[in-house]
Amino acid sequence: MIYADTSALGRAYFADEPDHAALRSLLLGGRETVVTSSLTRVEIASAAHRATRAGRIRDGSRILERFDADCSADGPIVRLRVRSNGLLAVAVDLVAAHALRVLDAIHLAVALTDGRALANEEPLTFVTRDVEQAVAARAHGLAVA
Repeated sequence: MIYADTSALGRAYFADEPDHAALRSLLLGGRETVVTSSLTRVEIASAAHRATRAGRIRDGSRILERFDADCSADGPIVRLRVRSNGLLAVAVDLVAAHALRVLDAIHLAVALTDGRALANEEPLTFVTRDVEQAVAARAHGLAVA
């Protein structure tokens, strides 16, 4: 199972991003179950609308529609709801121990709690393009790609 942070998942949707093809294949190719936080939708929407305003793409709403389709029952991505039952406490501990921004800590906390629970005994790989987040994920026993 793969937990995809927005720093990696977003690149799978924007053709001009570094690692676009590799991340698109890894995360949307359907070989492994991919999970992400429900917060990713807000982050993808923000990136899509920023890209539209900057002239990188014509219509950011198409990116968001594609993301929503990919998160549908037939899609390759499972969105995990952010539940506050202990999750925020885990995120607070992560920002205290590592140089993480708030959303990066929340994504990692979701992976460490709900992601691991969903993976059960299967390995969980954390996919990110954020260096500090990758260091923190490794420190908490996750494989990182």
